Amino acid sequence: MVVACWALYAAVASPVRDRIATLQRVIPDKRDELRDVQAKSAEYSAKREAFEGLRARIAGQEADFELPSYLEELVERQQLGAHVATMTPNTLQLQPDYSETIVGIELEAVSLQQLARFLEQIETSQVFAAVGSLHIYRSPQDEALLNATIEIHSPHLHGSAVATGTETTP
Repeated sequence: MVVACWALYAAVASPVRDRIATLQRVIPDKRDELRDVQAKSAEYSAKREAFEGLRARIAGQEADFELPSYLEELVERQQLGAHVATMTPNTLQLQPDYSETIVGIELEAVSLQQLARFLEQIETSQVFAAVGSLHIYRSPQDEALLNATIEIHSPHLHGSAVATGTETTP
C-alpha cells in the first residue's frame, strides 16, 4: 500500500507539482513580455496614425503648389527682397511616388526680428513646408544685423499615392 501510494505520488503528483513551480516562474516573465508587446503595439499604432495624418496633409496640398514661387511671394510680403543674396531650388526624387523640393535662401543684413518673422511665416503657413536647416551669423557689414542660410523643405506625393493616400511599392 505504501509502495502504491509512493508510485502514485511519483507518477502523478510530483510532475504536477514541478510543472506548477515552472509555471509560477515563467508566467511573470511572459506577463512582462506581453506588456512590452502591448506597449510596442500602442507606439506603432500612434506612429502609424501620425504617418497617415502626415501623408493626408501632404496629399491635401494643392497639386500646383510650387515652393520657390511661394517663398518668393513671402520674401516680397516680408519686404526682404533686397536682403536675398541667393535663392536656389532643388528637387530630390526619393521614391517613385515621393519627391521633396528644397529651397536654399541666403539672407544678408537682416535684423533678428525680420528673420524671426520670416521663419514664423514659413512654420505657421497652411502650406506643407518646414525649415530643414538654419545657419545664422553676424553680418560683416553691420554687427547689429545678421546673415542667414536657410533650407526650406516641402514634400510632394505623385501618382496613385495622392489619389488613394497609400504608398506604392517600387
